[in-house]
Amino acid sequence: METTEGTELGGVGNLTDRISKRDRERRNVIERRREEKQQLEVESEQLSFFQDTFHLHCEKVKELMDTAPAAQISTLPGIFDKVNKEILTLWNYLSQSKIFLKMYDIRRAQETLQQLETEAAELELKLLPKKKFGFKNRRPAKKPSEKSLDVTDGLKNLNLSETVTTNGATKQHNELISKYTDSASSLIGKSDGTFTLDAENVNKNDVLLSDLTRCIVRIYGAPSTVHMINLKQCQVLIGPVSSSVFANNCDSCTFAFACQQLRLHSSTDCTIYLHVTSRAIIEDCVKIKVAPYNWSYEDQQSHFILSGLDIKTNNWDSVDDFNWLSYEKHSPNWAILKPELRVKFRD
Repeated sequence: METTEGTELGGVGNLTDRISKRDRERRNVIERRREEKQQLEVESEQLSFFQDTFHLHCEKVKELMDTAPAAQISTLPGIFDKVNKEILTLWNYLSQSKIFLKMYDIRRAQETLQQLETEAAELELKLLPKKKFGFKNRRPAKKPSEKSLDVTDGLKNLNLSETVTTNGATKQHNELISKYTDSASSLIGKSDGTFTLDAENVNKNDVLLSDLTRCIVRIYGAPSTVHMINLKQCQVLIGPVSSSVFANNCDSCTFAFACQQLRLHSSTDCTIYLHVTSRAIIEDCVKIKVAPYNWSYEDQQSHFILSGLDIKTNNWDSVDDFNWLSYEKHSPNWAILKPELRVKFRD
């Protein structure tokens, strides 16, 4: 009798435990689903807020651009400066928001910004055409006893006829060249040469480097923007750039420059000595190494002042890789160049 009662009591206890366990599991499932739903709602809210904010600022840029054709010419530099700063702000906003955006949303935002940049650049070139200057070939240095150590020959009329066209240049590439060769300091289709551009020619002007192989290029002063396309085994040293540096399809190059924003696309095995006041952006790039900007030359401080860059703000080691969306692991596509491997550039 006692055994039967014990068995019955044990059975009741086991049943109670099973019921309690199932109830806990059910509540855990409900809680997990609730959390997942909340997370989806949060992500949806974040995406919605991003899209609304992004669209609002894009419209602001377009409105600014719409005012330019009717504006007095004296006010145009200020308008385009504001347009470029707004676009830069949008790039930074996109970079900071990518943690919760899907790749599709990132790509769409990128395409929108690239289109805005193109439209702004075309409108600025149309309304504020800039005087064209040519690069100079550096002659061999004279003996120290001679008065001038830096005498240059002029390549005054670099034009499209000198462009290298056998390396698979794309339609977009050719369009960019055709837009900038009439208004920018352009160096196109050169090999195994050393070229310089002086500050009096470069300040507040655009610079285009395209289809260069094994060249050394030094650009003194404060250019407005710099575009580099199809550079192979080149060394390019540039003073402080007022806005952005755009580089595409560069291979085995060494760069040194200061800028508001860097955008590097489809490039391999490049070392960048960088001063950037926002954040650098890379896409479809591998084997990129970064280090602090270390080129110095006479009058460089005055060029920093002219460019408007903050010499105290340098995010050289903050690189956003649009092909690597994880914040938990470092992108394998870029790294910090070890101090013992850094080269000190001399003027």
